[in-house]
Amino acid sequence: MKTWKHLMAQIDDCVIEEALRVGSKRKKERPAIRRLINDYDKSVTSFNQFIDDILTGKQKPLVHRVKEINDGFKLKKRMIMQPYFTKSKPEQWLHHLVIQILQPMFMKGMYEFSCSSVPNRGMHYGKKYLERYIKEHKGKVRYVLKADIRHFYDNVNIDILKERFRQSIKDDDFLKLIFFILDSNTGYTKDGKLYKTGLPIGFYTSQWFANWFLQPFDHYIKENLGAEFYMRYADDIVVLSSNKRKLRKMLTAIQAYLKTIDLELKPNYQIFQFDYVGTDEQHHGRFIDFMGFKFYSNRTTIRKSIFIRACRLAARLRKKLMISWYNASRMMSYIGWFLKTKTYLAKKEKIESNVNYKGLAKIISIHDKKVAKLCKQENELKKAG
Repeated sequence: MKTWKHLMAQIDDCVIEEALRVGSKRKKERPAIRRLINDYDKSVTSFNQFIDDILTGKQKPLVHRVKEINDGFKLKKRMIMQPYFTKSKPEQWLHHLVIQILQPMFMKGMYEFSCSSVPNRGMHYGKKYLERYIKEHKGKVRYVLKADIRHFYDNVNIDILKERFRQSIKDDDFLKLIFFILDSNTGYTKDGKLYKTGLPIGFYTSQWFANWFLQPFDHYIKENLGAEFYMRYADDIVVLSSNKRKLRKMLTAIQAYLKTIDLELKPNYQIFQFDYVGTDEQHHGRFIDFMGFKFYSNRTTIRKSIFIRACRLAARLRKKLMISWYNASRMMSYIGWFLKTKTYLAKKEKIESNVNYKGLAKIISIHDKKVAKLCKQENELKKAG
């Protein structure tokens, strides 16, 4: 196993500045963020003191409040924990600095088709690979194992994750920074009560830590179990095979492996026959519902819940006299789903009849120019001061 040393030595002025730049993206309208940027020199001094206090033990792990949201079409309840991003508690700044330094370690050995929260490996990256595999193995992709890990982020065992960091990183001070983040993960207050969790949704570090935590799991499925096709998107996994019995054995092995790291699959896992066109020219079997798409043997469409949300948003925007940058960005994001799938008629009838693409693009462009102008003014003030 490769070990990583002298990580604290990588923390210099350039790394600190880049961490703030990336961390403050799309947050510059917040007063606390603007104060950090406008008074940069004092902010850096405060940030360095924050790190020193962590290393000396003066700064104790932080406890957070959470916001409960109803996420998605099914209104699934999620607890979102927002880290502090102020001059006295530059926690999110620290998150970005730690990930910036650890990214080479996380990327080394990462499974090629772990397609969530990884630069240049989003859902469209995964979609292209899955479509290509189905096309190139037409008639051989007969069965599908689809499953997801139960409450994955909440159930990540922090002690196991810490031990993995100890094995990989030989820099005690940098480990203190990582463990400070992990220990700050383990508690939040809601209605006056303290709740425990694993990796909270809302921390920039969580998505990186989660993918790295499952890296050995990915290689176990692909290499030890010999999966013909395996892809993971966050906590959702899909395995394709021409042999149903092989998938059943693989499912048992996956369940046993997850127990060793205190995780388990949701009981709704499925092994089913993949969609195919029979001699009667009708579709048989089932499509793969994955990453927001529905994969058939000869086409890809959008998941019904996403389609409905896009249509509802388009209908609402049609009635608005003024469209905000946020809603314009949301709508253009949905349009991307339609452009990447075989849904031309639906897009024309439900979307193009209600919204103007060029108008939305102009709203986004004007907003981006305002942000760029604001950043330029702040840089000039920083240089002058």
